[in-house]
Amino acid sequence: MKKTLFAAALLSIFSLQFSICAAQQPEPRQGRGKHHRPDITELVSDLTDKQKRSIDAITAESKERVAKLRAQQKAVRDSIAIYMDREGDQSKSLHPLFDREARLQSLVSREMYATKVRVDELLTPAQRQQLKQSGKKRRGKK
Repeated sequence: MKKTLFAAALLSIFSLQFSICAAQQPEPRQGRGKHHRPDITELVSDLTDKQKRSIDAITAESKERVAKLRAQQKAVRDSIAIYMDREGDQSKSLHPLFDREARLQSLVSREMYATKVRVDELLTPAQRQQLKQSGKKRRGKK
């Protein structure tokens, strides 16, 4: 009995400490956080105004297409969650959803690569090299 009371008291102290620590955590920052993906303009220093405008247009279009694909992915994942919560074998419903989710992820990856190719076409060889080096340095810091 004493052990149970002691364990309950210890648990309540830990949960109180945890809630105090959680309450002291700062609010999450909106926008760019610690792990944001930098714009190319932050990684390549000598872009012309024309290059900046073209890159901004390309990345804005790409972000819009990727956002639409990710919204579709979310809908598919929500459907998957519904079937996963059901009892019994749901593979006839789930397998096509898994395939759809994989296709959408493939489209996201293809879109991101197509954007990279379009941006690379705008850059000089020296700028591409600077972008590549900046990316390696950034990945090394993670």
